[in-house]
Amino acid sequence: MSALLDWIQNNRLLVSEWAGVSLLLWIVSLALTAVAMRYYLLWIPADHFAAGHKPFDAWHGSHPLVRWTLIIGKNVIGAALIIAGLIMLVTPGPGWLALLIGLAMIDMPGKRAVELRILRRPTIAHLVNTMRAKAGHAPLELDEQPTAA
Repeated sequence: MSALLDWIQNNRLLVSEWAGVSLLLWIVSLALTAVAMRYYLLWIPADHFAAGHKPFDAWHGSHPLVRWTLIIGKNVIGAALIIAGLIMLVTPGPGWLALLIGLAMIDMPGKRAVELRILRRPTIAHLVNTMRAKAGHAPLELDEQPTAA
């Protein structure tokens, strides 16, 4: 431990430069994440979270091999972005951006429920629908919230 402290002491300029670059990349990452999420929320159709929405309808007429290749490819890229995002959380880079894009791309059990739980929060729903309205898009249609039995 003392060797590490000695190295830091002897390389203060390098450590401070690395910290500055890391902070700058973190700020850029947050800004890129905000921009990417805005475009994603504007890009998805208003019925994306509605009960009858089928995300792969656009690929329905495709050959099954093409359709499954696209679905598997989308999930592999999403998983790679999640792994890269986790790595970039502790190293310089846009970790949050990669994580959010990866999570948006990947198909996993429970993902829709988590997305709906986040989007049903009044503050989030208002923010997203106001942003969509300003861009000339219809508000998001959400599944009815399950009632407690």
